[in-house]
Order: sequence, then structure tokens, then C-alpha cells
Amino acid sequence: MPTDHAILAPSAAKRWMTCTPSARLEAQVPNKDTAYTREGTIAHSMAEQLLTIALEQQWTGWPDDFPEKFRMAHEAAAEGGQLAPLFNELRSAVRQAQSENLDPWEMMQTVSENYCRIVYEDFLQARNEDPEAVLLIEQRLKLGEYVPEGFGSSDAVLIYGSTLQVYDLKYGKGIKVSAKHNPQMMCYALGAVLGPGELYDLDTVKMTIIQPRLEWVSTEETTYWDLLKWAAEELKPAAIMAYQGAGEFQPGEHCRFCNVAPRCKALAAKAATLNASRGDSALMTNEEIAEAIRNAASLKSWIASLEAYALEKALEGETFPGFKVVEGRSIRQISDPTRAMAILSDAGFEESSYVKPKELKTITDLEKLLKKKGFAELLGDLVIKPQGKPALVEESDPRPVFNSAKEDFKEYLQ
Repeated sequence: MPTDHAILAPSAAKRWMTCTPSARLEAQVPNKDTAYTREGTIAHSMAEQLLTIALEQQWTGWPDDFPEKFRMAHEAAAEGGQLAPLFNELRSAVRQAQSENLDPWEMMQTVSENYCRIVYEDFLQARNEDPEAVLLIEQRLKLGEYVPEGFGSSDAVLIYGSTLQVYDLKYGKGIKVSAKHNPQMMCYALGAVLGPGELYDLDTVKMTIIQPRLEWVSTEETTYWDLLKWAAEELKPAAIMAYQGAGEFQPGEHCRFCNVAPRCKALAAKAATLNASRGDSALMTNEEIAEAIRNAASLKSWIASLEAYALEKALEGETFPGFKVVEGRSIRQISDPTRAMAILSDAGFEESSYVKPKELKTITDLEKLLKKKGFAELLGDLVIKPQGKPALVEESDPRPVFNSAKEDFKEYLQ
């Protein structure tokens, strides 16, 4: 899968379209290689290889047991057995996962069941409608017509009839991402339309985000002409400004993953003035409170990144007036639990006095153990979902409005 990045990368489109000068500043800061980015890279590699194998072998359906069968073949090959060259890249991804102390088989099962299956079954259904349907994996996209030096790659592109659909795999499990008017997805769709899609008479464009560990799928649909209209009227003007480093800094929710956020003066200024009252009253109005809550998430993220940046630089020898690096608090640990239990047993203590009682594993762990169908058959009747704790969220959140017992019975309590 491609590893190079454009100055105006589709993945950061929302940020550089909103805060145009940030792109040039970010280009001066190397992308950090973290455990999370490496995990995502491995998951994408597995997904790419699984779908490639399915296309090469012309699977007529997505198998439930492939990850387990491949595990057995992989282990046999490690002991001197033979495995077709087609599987070499998948084996490499498994070894990379193991080198990162990740469970490659859990990762493969998750990606296979909750991403590859969706994409491949969409392809099979599309082929029933159009025998000439094509599924392109890790398709390189060129965006230079609208984004200076712009390029990227889409995890999967499906073209059938007059429809083009792009897919984006997000392996992280932080927050659910919506495809609705998502600039990153619209850039992917545009690149696909301008590339392989130019050979087709397209009318409908679909964009799908799949987050397998959250079991979340979000799809947005637009028309070919509306996509080009957005590209000409919104994307291109913003991209030109961003490429030139022009415009004003605009702090907001999009700052969360910005590489220069810890040092951004515009974001710091926003944090400093967030709670300033606009009126004569010393207390904030409900409108001002709503604005403060709306900005809280991005500011919390900024404060965390600011502290992390300062600590990293301080450990490298830089100084920050009034601050110093100290050793943090730690929790005492037993270095050898097995030996400790043997000593306590020899000393005459009952095992129940020093060993925690056995607990049932979580529902997620049990679903992995039994597979979803088996879990539903054996334990489905025992699963309950208590009412969640009330949370104040923006009106755009898809969840229904919370009704407390007090609200349900208010007419009787008056």
C-alpha cells in the first residue's frame, strides 16, 4: 500500500480547507510513527491482501473460516510446508503484527468479517446487476486538476453500471466518523471519478466509511455533477490558498490531529478567550455555555497535545521557564505472582484470601470465542442493555432525545 503523502493529503482535507495556512506549516513537521499508525498500516495491508486473494481466486462468497484456515496454513508453512506465493504478502502482514505484539489472527478476523466481507459482497451484488463490474484495491488517485500536486489512494473502488463507490477502512476505535459531506471521502471519490471512472458514463457516486472495531458503516450518496460542482466551487479555491500558505488560521474541531496544534497561537488565543462574556453580565448565558461545550473537545485535545509536546521536547533537553521534568508516581507490583502465591500457600493462607475470584469475560471477548451466531444462540437471551447515562451532545448526533423517568411521569408529579 502507498506510504508517501501529499502536502494537501485527502485525509487532512477538512483541516486544510478550513484552516488554509496550516498545510504548509504541517509540511515542515515529520509525520510521527506511532504504535497506532503502525497498527493501522498492518490492518490496511491485511485488508488489501484478503481482497486481492478473493479477486484472484474468484470467490463466489465471503468465507467465515478463511482466517482460521490461513492460520493453520501459515503455521504449517513456518514448519517447512508450502504456501502459494499469492499468500506471501498476507504472511508478511501477520509477521509485522506479531513484531508489534498484536494478535494477527484477531486483527485478520475483525478486518475480514467487518470490512472485507462488506466490500466483496457489494462487488458480488454489483456483478449480478452488471457483469462488467470492477473492484479496484488500493487505487492510486490523482487530484492535480483541482488540488495542486494532489494525490492519494482509496482502499477500494467499485464501479458498476453508472455508479462509482469508494470505500475507506478506518481501523481505529476512537470515534465514529460520518461519511456525510466528508471532504476526505469526497476527495477520494473525485480522484476515482477523474481516474478509472473517466471510462464510464457515471451518474451516482457513493462514499462509504467502515470502522470494523466499532462495527460502524456510514455511506453518503451524491451525483457525479454535484461532486464536480463541489470540487470546482469549494475544493479548488481552498486547495490553491492552502498550497500557497495563504488565508487566516481558523482553530476548531479539525485541529485535533494537526501536527502543529501544540504551538498554534490561533488555537491558544481561542482557548484564552473561550469563556469571555460578550454581554454585560458576569455570568455566561445558555448560548455562551453551549458554545463553550461545543469547543471543549478540541480544546481538551489541544491541551493534551501541548503538554505532550512540551514533555517530549524537555526530555530532549529543551527548557520551558518555570517547569522541570520529574519522575512520575508509580504503583508497586509483585515481580513474580506465581512465586508469591506459592509462599502464601506454604504460609497456610487459604487461596481465596489472596486470589481474585473468577469472572466471566466481557461480551466482546465471548463473541470472539463463540463467533456472533454461536453467542446469540447460547447467551443471547441473557444479554441486557441497561439505560445509558445521560449525555449532552450536539443536535446533529443521531441518537434519540433522552427521556428520564421524571419526564415520563411529569404530568402525574405536578
